[in-house]
Parts: sequence; structure tokens; C-alpha cells
Amino acid sequence: MTNSESHYFSLMQAALWGVPVAIERDIDWREVMDIAKFHATTVLVSDVALRLPERLLPPEDYIDKMKGMMRSNLFGQLEAKQKLSMVLTILCEKGIEPVLLKGFGLAQLYPNPVLRQFGDIDLFVGLEPFHEACALVRSLPGAYTWCMEVDSGRHYNVEFGKTVFEIHRVSADITDPREKAVYADIEHEGLVEQTRRVDLEGFPITLPSKEFMVFFTFFHAWRHFITSGVGWRQISDVAMTLHAYLGQVDLDKLRQWLSSMHLMKPWQVFGYLMVNTLGLPEAEMPFYDARCKRKARRLYRLIMKTGNFKRNSSFMRNKPKHRILHKIHAFMGIFVDFFYRVRVFPSAAFREMRTSLKHALSKSRRT
Repeated sequence: MTNSESHYFSLMQAALWGVPVAIERDIDWREVMDIAKFHATTVLVSDVALRLPERLLPPEDYIDKMKGMMRSNLFGQLEAKQKLSMVLTILCEKGIEPVLLKGFGLAQLYPNPVLRQFGDIDLFVGLEPFHEACALVRSLPGAYTWCMEVDSGRHYNVEFGKTVFEIHRVSADITDPREKAVYADIEHEGLVEQTRRVDLEGFPITLPSKEFMVFFTFFHAWRHFITSGVGWRQISDVAMTLHAYLGQVDLDKLRQWLSSMHLMKPWQVFGYLMVNTLGLPEAEMPFYDARCKRKARRLYRLIMKTGNFKRNSSFMRNKPKHRILHKIHAFMGIFVDFFYRVRVFPSAAFREMRTSLKHALSKSRRT
């Protein structure tokens, strides 16, 4: 770990847990803020940076940028709350009760919710009311649709200014039929049978069960890792759910869900980093295993290299337009993905490669 990485994690720990900043020497603010931006945590880091002793404060130009980012995030959240209230009203009037997923709900678990950067607002409505829900949200004033997945995809995007809503028919896109069936049972329990009605700063909202919140937050981070790249924002989200719901989660159920989805080892490796890098107390990390240290070091290097949505290598981006060449390129990409994953999680790498090859071959026959 470099000095700048060490300083970054000291600032993150202060932001997440309120502990003192353990930095004695000068901070390379350019490097630290580059790391924060790469992992979508600039607002968290900025909030702590602006409260440091004078000898450690960033230069004036950085202070101005940090204040600007914090203001922008605050105003973005205020606008998002207004739009969310509008969307919930029209859906509930028609008897559709969406469940809030991921970022916006997770922000409420942070010490200061406005410091958690967020992008889209994800609402799960399920299969039956999906098309009606999309039509209702699309009918609202100022709605703009740019992701036409209403007939084939797992979600539908509607944009209101800077606020983007993802209306979900399913909460995760899984290719393997067996894993898809297992996940469907987990999803039904957490998003249909055991939901919770809570007050979100003045208006009621439905959230998943606490077990599903913990499971899905990790599952989402895991899918980021094996596809587009995971950042410390997603990993911090997992740590925050564990901290906020300490003693309130059925650990036997969580163990069962993780094991049934082949995620126990990834959970433990990520958990090692949450404890030893982000500062989550070990007692708050279920199924913690200190023997994962070696794998965790490899995972750490991959996370620092890829960041949030950054695993789009030149190979992945430069897809040829010719139909045959495009297919060959796609098959090669399966093996590129395999070598990326196998360094830390060999079992998962082989499983994902087998599923991807089956899916690609099936798709090739259809076309």
C-alpha cells in the first residue's frame, strides 16, 4: 500500500466510523483525490479533508473543488428526493408498491446520508406490474426515456433532469438457469414476502428485508467486480449495512443464501478487506476468516487497478463492427474475463466462463 493509499483509507475510516485521522505526514492531495474519484467516494473524503488540522488541509484550489462537489451532491439528493416522491405517488395511487433498491436507501445507513454519492434510483416492481409502472413513470411531466429495455431487458430507465430512475422487473440479471432459480427464491423472500415500510425523511417507502439488504448489497458489489469493476463505494455500502443492522440479521439465512449462490468465499475475502482496510470492526463481519489474507491482497490490487466501473480495457471497448469479427471478439472476451477473475477466485472464474460460453453458443445458434 502506497502512502497516498494509506492516507485515502485513513480519511475513509474517519468518514465511515468517526475515528481520528491517523495521518502525520504531508498528504499528496492530487493522488488521494484521484483515488477517491476512481472509487466514487470524493464527497466522503472531502468532508473529512475540510475538517483536518491546518497543517494537513488541502490547497485552496482543492478546498474550492471539494466544497463544490459537496454542494452538487447535496442539491442532487434534494432534487432526487423530490422526484422520488412524485414517482412513488403516481405508482402507489395505482396500487403498485415499489421497493427501493441500492444507493438511495443505502445512503440512509451512513453517518451523514448526503455524503454517500449516488447515481440512479432503483425501484423494484416485479414482473406483473412492470409495464404499467414504466408507462406511469414515463407519463410524468419532464420524463425522458433513453434505455428502451421495456420489452426485453430487466429494467427500464426514465430520466428527470439529472435524476435517473431504473424500474426493475427483476433485481439481478443472471444467465445460469440453476443460479437464476435459486436467486429467484431469495429475491421473492426479500423483495416480496419480507419487505419493510419505513419513513424516509418525511415520506413512506418500502425497503427489502434486512437480510436481503445485506445479501443484495454484497451481491451487487460482487457483480460489479466480475463485470465492470468494483469501487470502494460499493464495498463501503456492504460495510454500512453490516454496521447498521448489527444483531438484527438472521445469520443462518444469510449463510444459506451466500452458500447457495457460491458466494461464501468471495464474501470472506471481501470481508477481510472491509475489516483490515476500511476499518469495519471484526465482530461486525459475519463469517470472518483471517486465513483469506493472501487472496485479499490479490483482490485489493485488482480493486485499486479497476475501480468503480473502470474495468473497460481497450480490448473490451474496441469491438469490431463486422458481424463475424464481433462474435470472435466476444468469445475472446470470455477468456479475458476468465484470467481477470481466476487470480483471486478460481472456482468462480471457471463457473462464470462455463456459463458465458454456454450463453454465447446458444445466442450464436439463434442468430
